[in-house]
Amino acid sequence: MCMSWLPFRFSRSSSCPSTGPVFPRCRELFVIAIDLLGTGRAFLRVPWQRPADVYFTALQAVRNVVLLFSNPSWSDGHSVPSTILRNITALSSQIAYSEDILVNITTLSTTSVSTANGVVQGLLYVPDLADDDPCQNLSAPYIPQNATRQVNLPTTNYNLIALAPWINANCTLAFLASAKLDPIRAMLVYLPDGDTNQPPAVDDEAWDLGDGGAWKATNRYPVYAIPSTSGKQMMRQLSLYSGDLSQVPFSNQIMSTYSPNPADYVRVWTELTVVTISTTLPLWAFILIILGVIVVVIGSTSLLMHLVQNRRRAALRRRVMRGEVNLEALGIKRLTVPFDHIQTFPLFTYNYDPPLASPSSTKFPQKNGRRSSEASGVAINVRSSTRNEKNDSAIDYQPACIICLEDFESRKTIIRELPCGHIYHPECIDEFLSHLSSLCPSCKASMLPVGYCPQITNSMVRREFGTRRLRSRGAVIHVDVERGRRRLSSWSSSMKKHICPLSSPKPEEAVDLQEQPRGGRPSTVGTTRDRMQDLVVPVDETNSDDGRPPWKRTALKVFPGFR
Repeated sequence: MCMSWLPFRFSRSSSCPSTGPVFPRCRELFVIAIDLLGTGRAFLRVPWQRPADVYFTALQAVRNVVLLFSNPSWSDGHSVPSTILRNITALSSQIAYSEDILVNITTLSTTSVSTANGVVQGLLYVPDLADDDPCQNLSAPYIPQNATRQVNLPTTNYNLIALAPWINANCTLAFLASAKLDPIRAMLVYLPDGDTNQPPAVDDEAWDLGDGGAWKATNRYPVYAIPSTSGKQMMRQLSLYSGDLSQVPFSNQIMSTYSPNPADYVRVWTELTVVTISTTLPLWAFILIILGVIVVVIGSTSLLMHLVQNRRRAALRRRVMRGEVNLEALGIKRLTVPFDHIQTFPLFTYNYDPPLASPSSTKFPQKNGRRSSEASGVAINVRSSTRNEKNDSAIDYQPACIICLEDFESRKTIIRELPCGHIYHPECIDEFLSHLSSLCPSCKASMLPVGYCPQITNSMVRREFGTRRLRSRGAVIHVDVERGRRRLSSWSSSMKKHICPLSSPKPEEAVDLQEQPRGGRPSTVGTTRDRMQDLVVPVDETNSDDGRPPWKRTALKVFPGFR
């Protein structure tokens, strides 16, 4: 975006410069130019103040170079301050010291310090201790006598970077107190007996000064720890670049190359590259946290719902295996009976002799225990022709197969008896149970093997649970018979129209086995397969998960408990 399009333009007042190595302590003034109408006449001048300290700095790199400073002088009765004349390291690295420390740096104090472009810079020096301070003798082995002190620096108020060995708690406190009186920007410390490895962590007891960490808040500048070898090397260079121009290393080459004033200074300049870290999380972190919380909540909810549904599926599976729930009779799942299990149902020869005198003398058909020649080699179970009263009262009189509607011929027709007691032609009932339904066409009892259970899905659990709730409330469950061929009928309703007379009928008086239309609905008397379809219990497939839109099926996979 072009800056001229913005209605707000910001500029800094030139009365408070901030360029160069000198950073004066002043309150800068910002001019906010507001030109909403493009006339340039509306201006608002507000004083700028540094915001509250909510940041801390972490040191990333240390760079040491050698600079040539001019000596302050007098001209026409006015003092001319010292200025930087040359960066000798950048111009002639062969005749000047330079060092870069990029790794193994530990930030000890995170006190906030204003930085320009992420760089803290200043003249490197060693803080002065009092003459009677016992640390003078303790630090003598580590600090050369001619190391650069504040008295060896140009008199101009440059920013300073302090360097001191971390000898013990008392000496370190003394160096910190001395540096606090100087225009210091940061302090570098090192363990004199250490090595090139990473200094100890900030919470290590090696940095404990016995005041519970109060020294970090008392000194308003950051403190960084560097490797011992780097600290010793920097201290040695401070001893080399502390005298006048004729005493520094490569003085002849410097004087012949740049022709400086003999009173000028050649000193070590240190630049610290820092990263300003905010204690307040950025916006993207808040967004990530919120997204993380949402993911955790969704994941936990989904896991909990999956566990609940898993328990419900296991409970329904146990009830189905015990025979307490008939999934197909409830219209939940279409099932078929394994053909091997169908073959275990017994076969008989239909045997029924109609009574000649008293209607109450003999009422029920009998199954002959003899093998019939019309059985086509099929083994027929032998059973007594006398049935007990309980079974007789259960099945009543069955003169015909309700699947094909053909009459049974006494002592000729082979029949298959189901566990519920109803009888059918083997070819009719075998096809019906193995291909269309697992229920008896007459009483709708399940013919599945004991302990058999299909794969239970969440959809089946939901529908069975809803059915139980409706039944507990006393509600009547209606099935939409218009969806496909959905006609519920029992064997009794079909047989009432086809019961044989008690006396033997004459051929011309044979009963018409064709089913009559009921309720204005057209009769489905086509083929035997059509009749089978009419006897199948309706299952509403549109109520399953497969009938739902894709997004609902996906949501149900993640949250199986939702409807």
